[in-house]
Amino acid sequence: MLNIERVGPAAAPADAEQVMIPMRDGVRLAADLYRTGSSPAPVVLVRLPYDKDGAYCFMPLIGRYFSARGYTAVVQDVRGKYRSEGATEFGVHEPDDGYDTIQWLTEQPWCNGDVVMWGDSYYGYTAIAAAIGGHPALRAISPRVTGSQLSTVLEYGNGTRDVEQTSRKMYFATHYVDADRYEWEPDWNGRPLRTSFDAFFEQIGKRSACFDAEFSGGSRFVPPPLKALVESRPVPALYTIGWFDNCAIWSWHDVRALSRDPGWSSCLYLRMEAIDHENYRLRDVPVAPSADHAADPAALERMLPGYLDPAIEFFDAVLDDSLETQPRVRYEICHGEWQENETWPPRQATGFEYFLTPDGLSAEPPQRESSAEWTHDPSDLVPSASGNPFAALFDRADLSAIGERDDVLRFTGPASSEETDLIGTATLSVNLSAPAGAHIHARLLDMAPDGSAYLISKGQVRFDAPHDAAVLDLQDVGYRLRAGHRLALDVMSSDFPEYVPECPAGADPWASLPSGPVTRRIALGGARPSRLRIGPDPLRDR
Repeated sequence: MLNIERVGPAAAPADAEQVMIPMRDGVRLAADLYRTGSSPAPVVLVRLPYDKDGAYCFMPLIGRYFSARGYTAVVQDVRGKYRSEGATEFGVHEPDDGYDTIQWLTEQPWCNGDVVMWGDSYYGYTAIAAAIGGHPALRAISPRVTGSQLSTVLEYGNGTRDVEQTSRKMYFATHYVDADRYEWEPDWNGRPLRTSFDAFFEQIGKRSACFDAEFSGGSRFVPPPLKALVESRPVPALYTIGWFDNCAIWSWHDVRALSRDPGWSSCLYLRMEAIDHENYRLRDVPVAPSADHAADPAALERMLPGYLDPAIEFFDAVLDDSLETQPRVRYEICHGEWQENETWPPRQATGFEYFLTPDGLSAEPPQRESSAEWTHDPSDLVPSASGNPFAALFDRADLSAIGERDDVLRFTGPASSEETDLIGTATLSVNLSAPAGAHIHARLLDMAPDGSAYLISKGQVRFDAPHDAAVLDLQDVGYRLRAGHRLALDVMSSDFPEYVPECPAGADPWASLPSGPVTRRIALGGARPSRLRIGPDPLRDR
C-alpha cells in the first residue's frame, strides 16, 4: 500500500475577507481580500491552485505584505481547487477566468480600476494567461519561475523536441485529481513507469481526468500556445527566472519570443536570480535550518522583502508612469554580484567557445578526427542531479562520481587562472549518429579544486527522426567560474527520474519496458567539430 495523505483547505485567516467571485458560466471562485484601507486602491491579484489559505504558498503573509504597501491583495483559488466551484481542469479556463475576475474587481468600490498580477509557477502562469485574456484594466504582470507553456514538451521544428519531464504527470496525480491535494511518492523503479500511478488511483478510488488525457492523444489540458501571448495586447511584464529552476526552460521560451516582438519587447523586463523553483538561494547552500523557509517561520519572514519587493517596485513604477527609471535587465551572477543592463544577453559580455576533444574541453579544435562513445543501459539510468528537481539547491548534490560511469562522457577543461564570468546563452553542438527516439542529455558543471562537481545548467533533446547532429539548448547562464575551478561537460542518454527514459520511436515511455544496452558515439574534430558556446550570441544551429 502507498502512503497517501489527502490535504484539504486550511482555515481562512480572521483578517481575510472571503468572497465568491462569479464567472461568465455561473461558476463561483473563492477569494480572500486583504484590504489596504478605506480609499480605492490598486489591486494585486494572485490566482493559484495550492490553497489560498494553506501553509505551502503562505498567501496570508503575502496578502498582508502587499496590503501594507498600498495594494489591496486578492488571492483566489482557481476553478476546481479547494473552496472554488467547477471542474478540476489544468490550464483550460485561466484566460477567461482571469478576465472575469479582473472585471469583477474593477466593479468594486475599493478598487481604483488598476489591477496587477504576481505569482510563481502555476500562479505565475495564471498572470500570463490573464494577459492573454486581454482585460484593459490589467496594467502589469510579474510572473516568476514560470512560462506560458508550463509543463508542456517544447518542439523545436527540426525533428527534435525537449525530453518530457516526469513532473507533469506527477502533478496531475497530486494537485489535479480533485479539489484537494494528494501527497505521496511513486516507486520510480517500477516498470512500466506508470505502474505506481495506476496503483495510486486504485487505492484512492478515483482517477485524474488530466492524467488520463495524457494517454488518449490530444489532451485539452494544455495552456494556449505561445502565439496567443505574443499576439495579445502587450502589458509591462517582469519575468523572474531562476538559474537553477527546473521550469526555466519555459521562462526562456517566452522571453526569447517576446523579445523578438516589437510590442512586447518594449515593455519586457527581466530579473535572473540564483534560485531554484522553491526559492532556495545559492548563497545559502548548504541550506541551514535558519535559511529553510519551508520549515522556519522566521526564515520565511526574512525571505519576503527579497521575494516581493522587486515586483512591488515594478508595479509602483508602472502605476506612477515612471517605468523608464527601471533597468531592463537585472541579473545575479552566481558566486558574484548583481548587475544591470539594457539587454539580455549583455552585448558587451565575453563569448567563449570550447571544443570537445579526446583530452577534454579545449579552446582549440582537435587536430584530427576521432570519436567518443558511451553505453546507454535502460535498466541502469543516470540519476538526476537532485532528489527533488524543484528544490535543486536545497539538496545540491556533488556530481563528481557521475563522471565515472560508463554511460557518461565527461569533458573537463583546464583550471581557470582567474575569475571568469560565463554570461549569456549556452549551446552544445554535437555530431553523432542516433535513431529516432534517442535522447541526448548534457550538463554544464563547475569542478572545484577538490574534485567536487556542481551543476551550472543543463539541456536535453529527443529525436523524432534519425539524426547525425544535435544542438542542445543549455539555456542561459550567469555564472562566475572562480580561480582554480574547471568547466566540465557531461553527455549521456538519461537523467532519471526527472526526465522520462528513452524508448523506441512511437512507443510510450510510461508504458515501455527496458530494452538492452545500446552504444552511442559522437564525432570529435573534422569539418563540424562538436563544440560548446557560451556568450551574447543568440542560439545558433537550432
